[in-house]
Amino acid sequence: MNFLTQHLYRARYVMPMSAPVIENGAVVVANGTILAVGFYERLRHDYSEAFYHDLGEVILMPGLINAHCHLDYTMMRGALQPQEGFTSWIGQLNKIKFSLKEEDFLASIEEGCHELNAWGCTTVCNVASFPELLSKLPQGLLRLWHCIEVMDIRGPEQGEMGLANTENFFKKEKKDRMRFGLSPHAPLTVSQDLYRRSAALTCKYHVPFCTHLAESEEEWEMFTKGSGPLFDFLKNFKREMSDCGSKTPVQSLLQNDLLPRGALLVHMNYLGAEDYKLLSSRAADFFIVHCPKTHRFFGRPPFDWKFFYDHGYRLLLGTDSLASNDSLNLFQEMQLMAATAPELAPEEILKMVTLYPAQALGMKEKLGELSVGAFADMIAIPFEGALEAAVEAMLYNKDRPILVESK
Repeated sequence: MNFLTQHLYRARYVMPMSAPVIENGAVVVANGTILAVGFYERLRHDYSEAFYHDLGEVILMPGLINAHCHLDYTMMRGALQPQEGFTSWIGQLNKIKFSLKEEDFLASIEEGCHELNAWGCTTVCNVASFPELLSKLPQGLLRLWHCIEVMDIRGPEQGEMGLANTENFFKKEKKDRMRFGLSPHAPLTVSQDLYRRSAALTCKYHVPFCTHLAESEEEWEMFTKGSGPLFDFLKNFKREMSDCGSKTPVQSLLQNDLLPRGALLVHMNYLGAEDYKLLSSRAADFFIVHCPKTHRFFGRPPFDWKFFYDHGYRLLLGTDSLASNDSLNLFQEMQLMAATAPELAPEEILKMVTLYPAQALGMKEKLGELSVGAFADMIAIPFEGALEAAVEAMLYNKDRPILVESK
């Protein structure tokens, strides 16, 4: 055994997430992988030749995982307003997006990565609207899952090209700090055929699948009534509108079996009675991603977290983009979640940015926890209080955490 590569990190509290908090704990790391987690005295004895790092009076826990982000739009902080509705907001976003150059988006992605990392995020599931830029990104601080966005609102050729380019990324994937998934944008921009083919592709390559679903009141109106500002806006794109006027977005996907098992369903804000029936027995099949600050930005009705929680769904948290948020800070997302769902235990909310998104990315026991064999992506916050207050202290942290480097 090569002791030169071993490092022992001692902390007042170690919060593994997959096990109870350990007072006066330690984590032993070699080459970025965790070798042991436990009480400090025992591990100091067992790994006596490891390099010793006393982190002091802190809580040590796994790095946070952002389950939904649009890093392309980091430069849009404060540039858009929601007052005139979701369709108006889309128009504002497109106007800015089409005025920018490649170097603007590259700078935006890099800036977003740095901001996420500064607030303790070590892994992000990013929707990549411009996959041609990915090869030009520098090696960053984060583990990046780029879910490549596809749509066919401009015709079948757009979808064909998107899927072909995406499969090329899957074939070249090296399983390093940049990995890939697929994101059919939403039912309003993606045909049922493209959903079906996207699901088949993700199953073939065993990669994440995410989609925006039941996001806005205007989307609800478009699908259930065949009218409204979003209906009129998309009709101008020559979108085939025959799927509008009866079923909800959730019905259109679930009743036609268009979502693969393990799909990340982002938003899920507007649901009807039939949707609840369809979803009531599908908790093992899907992950639900909530973005609390974006939800507040649009002034939407309360998110029905209780339905999902009571039916056994795993809820994940994301920051969405700075086109609808003012920061990329998962601590703020957790705190807003706690404020709107006070019945939830702090431990459950922390799982929404650790254990549950790790499962969604197919990285159970590798990310989102401190356990033997997991990646040593660790953060710490100063804390001198009692053991029983440690979880709440982490949830309500206001300061930038310490990023623990494990080489």
